[in-house]
Amino acid sequence: MYPWGNDKIDTKKVQGNFFQGEFPYTNTNEDGFEKVAPVMSYKPNAYGLYDISGNVWEWTMDWYSAKYYLELQNTISKNPTGPNETYEVYSNKATNKVVRGGSFLCNDSWCSGYRNARRMRLSPDTGMEHLGFRLVTNAKVDKRIK
Repeated sequence: MYPWGNDKIDTKKVQGNFFQGEFPYTNTNEDGFEKVAPVMSYKPNAYGLYDISGNVWEWTMDWYSAKYYLELQNTISKNPTGPNETYEVYSNKATNKVVRGGSFLCNDSWCSGYRNARRMRLSPDTGMEHLGFRLVTNAKVDKRIK
């Protein structure tokens, strides 16, 4: 269910950089960070990937389509590339991209963005302190985990 397994986020084991406490009033910073944490501040998941959820929402290349998963339901797809264009129920003029992974503002009482299946949509010209992107490399990196 989550990048770290099936343990819910509200367990005492810190899984990533999320909002702890009474959202949006009191962040207890149990994860050690009030806002953005340095890359690799938490242990990797079972695939060896760091920071898959929390910290910042991550831009994807996919256009957001409200009907995309309905279109995929009767197919088997390995690494689906997303729809060719955006589709919104509320506006035919919207142009939104998919963001995934949740951010340091996610809390179970507000959003569950850190779930693997969760996605959110934003206009490509959006900029916020809890929004970013992922760089991927095959190079070996230092093990700087706490």
